[in-house]
Amino acid sequence: MQKSFTLIELLLAIAILGILAGLSVPFLINFKAIQDLDITTQEVVSVLRKAQERSISAEKNSSWGVNFSQPKKYILFRENFNLSSVENEIYEIPANIGLTSNLFEVKFEKLSGRISNEFEIILTGGNKKNKILINQEGAINYFRL
Repeated sequence: MQKSFTLIELLLAIAILGILAGLSVPFLINFKAIQDLDITTQEVVSVLRKAQERSISAEKNSSWGVNFSQPKKYILFRENFNLSSVENEIYEIPANIGLTSNLFEVKFEKLSGRISNEFEIILTGGNKKNKILINQEGAINYFRL
């Protein structure tokens, strides 16, 4: 007598696999959104630190800053923000990431790297939020809310 699976056993196994796959899809989508959020947060912090380092070293004898006024973009600029400047470095924000800030731009003082007002950025992805905070001394920190 041969041992084999019945049609009902095969259908039941396929149904269980389908249910498990269906349950895992939302978790994978949320995982991707959280990954995009963390990567974007690190990229924004990196650009902020680049602007601060350029200001401290007085590169091109100027202060540097980052502007957040454009939708889905942030722009590293020299001295005073001008959207059409060829010196601007433009960075994209992924479509699934939201960004809000208390000011449109942060500008670091030449040589000291300080800023005039505390600056806060909230990045949102999926159901998570990350906050980037720059105090007046120029310390840049980020954390999950």
